[in-house]
Amino acid sequence: MGLLATMGAVACVGLTGIPDLNTPDGRVYAHRCGGCHTKGHGVPDPRFRTMTEWQEVLPKMDRLIQERTLPPLTEIERASIIRYLSTHAKS
Repeated sequence: MGLLATMGAVACVGLTGIPDLNTPDGRVYAHRCGGCHTKGHGVPDPRFRTMTEWQEVLPKMDRLIQERTLPPLTEIERASIIRYLSTHAKS
């Protein structure tokens, strides 16, 4: 995703009140998850799921990324997204 697309995704989801998208981990979350979650509501609000629920969702997203022939998450991106979700997931 190009810089302008990333900025657009971050700006779009930033209006929804999703927390800390301007942090390093939040930017990775917005960039990688915003690659598919751009129409409608934008990236999912991490507060809508518990971390246990997110751990069930992430493998499904890996499959969808592969099906759409997008670049797989790097280990650094995956760790960043998990850190972001862990910080903001519903208790």
